[in-house]
Amino acid sequence: MELFKRVITTVLAALVLTSCSSMNSAITIGDKEFSTSDIQRPVDEVLRDRKKVDTSQMQLAEADELLRNQAQFYIVGILLDRIAADKKLSVTNADIAARRTEILSQVGGEAELPKALVGASLAQSNLDAYLKILIISEKLSKDIILSGVSSEQAAEEVNKIVVALAKKLGVKVNPKYGKWNPDTASIESGDLTDGAVIPAP
Repeated sequence: MELFKRVITTVLAALVLTSCSSMNSAITIGDKEFSTSDIQRPVDEVLRDRKKVDTSQMQLAEADELLRNQAQFYIVGILLDRIAADKKLSVTNADIAARRTEILSQVGGEAELPKALVGASLAQSNLDAYLKILIISEKLSKDIILSGVSSEQAAEEVNKIVVALAKKLGVKVNPKYGKWNPDTASIESGDLTDGAVIPAP
């Protein structure tokens, strides 16, 4: 009987640890995994920065949408990094610095950058990663156009490449952030109970 109790205790402990690990996992793209704290960190940063600027005229993502956007940001970053590596599209620190200078010019200088980032719901710590995503997208579009595709269709072709890679690698999303749509490579608003709660007719 004592042995049975020890076995049951061990099994239950393993189940609890597995459950905790699963709950702590936010998104997985291939062999890359991000925890819920990875997603929460930039969300907290965005919310802190909102308190420092006038947001009265801004339409800002809130709650679930903000979390979903941050999770999507990480997914897109991983996918485009992989695409860039496969296609040998390099993005240097100099490229990112140059694009940052362009952005500063567009928003009105360094002093106006925090407000612009708040308006875009982008954490300052993710700015360089965002610029890298932007540059890779542009380089990919340029290569596609050079292959004979029209500039109007280039964006659609880039999206097809992203969707194809997401399907190849496999993407898993914690229901907390929404439901993964493999056909669009995006997280959509979903049932947080994952079907456990059925609305009354």
